[in-house]
Amino acid sequence: MSNSNKKTEKIPPLEKPLFIMITTFVGGYMNVYTYITRNNILANMHTANMSKLGINIALGQWLEALSYFLPIMTCILGAAFSELIKVILINFNFKGDWRKLALILEGIALFLIGLIPSSFPDVIVTNLVSFLMGYQLCLFNTTICTGNIRTVGLLLFNTLDKKSKDALKKLIIFTILTFSFAVGAIPGTLISIILSIKAVWICSLILFLQSFWIYVYEKQ
Repeated sequence: MSNSNKKTEKIPPLEKPLFIMITTFVGGYMNVYTYITRNNILANMHTANMSKLGINIALGQWLEALSYFLPIMTCILGAAFSELIKVILINFNFKGDWRKLALILEGIALFLIGLIPSSFPDVIVTNLVSFLMGYQLCLFNTTICTGNIRTVGLLLFNTLDKKSKDALKKLIIFTILTFSFAVGAIPGTLISIILSIKAVWICSLILFLQSFWIYVYEKQ
């Protein structure tokens, strides 16, 4: 009975701060990947894309506005596709957490993107990446950078107000989680300069390892 209690007390990988930090790291990495390899487009910063969309509409630069509108729409479609995958897997009684297979699918997609030559139109590749980032946002909504910054501010107030170790621990964890996005951008920049379009394979490998982590946990 004690073994059973120990098993129920184990925290699933998906709920561990390290797992979410790694996922946020991937988001930051992918953002600079398209910036470095695909004509300075940020495929995972749609707050900025919204602003640039409005600016270009105001200036009557319609084609430029379209280049920012499309990533926003593909991100929305990616989020919808994530929910579709969830429904399909649940309806087919998929064993274990459905996100285990969802991560594998995303990893395969990113690997295939790394096979697309640099001569291929940037707009298609960046929108594919944006689609996958929207897909990932629905798997782990804590990868949204702006929302995380807001949460850090709230946790900072709670820490100063309550002066408890638990509040301070939450603040530290969430601050590290938030800046994991920027941390991911550092190797993302350097590796993208060195490996160019194949730099995305690093993220593909990370997603496969995350899926394997879930698999190992479920087999315990």
